[in-house]
Amino acid sequence: MKMYLLGCKQMERLTRLTLVLLGVGLSIYSLHVKKSKLENDDYEAFCDINEKISCSAIFTSKYGRGFGVLHYIVGEDHFLNQSNSLYGIFYFFIQVLGCFSDKHSTILYLLTSFGILSCIYLAFILAFVLEDFCLVCVSTYIITISLHYLNYKSRNRRQKLQLLKKAA
Repeated sequence: MKMYLLGCKQMERLTRLTLVLLGVGLSIYSLHVKKSKLENDDYEAFCDINEKISCSAIFTSKYGRGFGVLHYIVGEDHFLNQSNSLYGIFYFFIQVLGCFSDKHSTILYLLTSFGILSCIYLAFILAFVLEDFCLVCVSTYIITISLHYLNYKSRNRRQKLQLLKKAA
């Protein structure tokens, strides 16, 4: 006999909510760090450990806004050319939809697939262009991969349920 405090689906949703809150929190923190560093060059963030492990250097770089490419496409002052942190806040908030049902699982799965591609791009920039390490950035990459796994499970559960309904 199996005894669970929470069912598997409920535990996934609680895990998702925790990951979303962490993602939003890290995105808000990165926005705060960027703003503080731009206002005061002497500002040192908690995540600034040394010259090669510095999140404020990443957030204030040209890659910290519009992924370093939007200004070429839409212009420097266009409303879409925002801090990556704002995109992160929006991205993680959308993931909350998965806390309530599996109905949006395919869209969320595709969104986290795109998120992983963005993480790969940004990790490449981080390591090979800026030659830096950012604890906050890597944490958001891990959160994105974890959410992708949860979206994968949710999507598969929904597809199996649809197949069972068709078979009945």
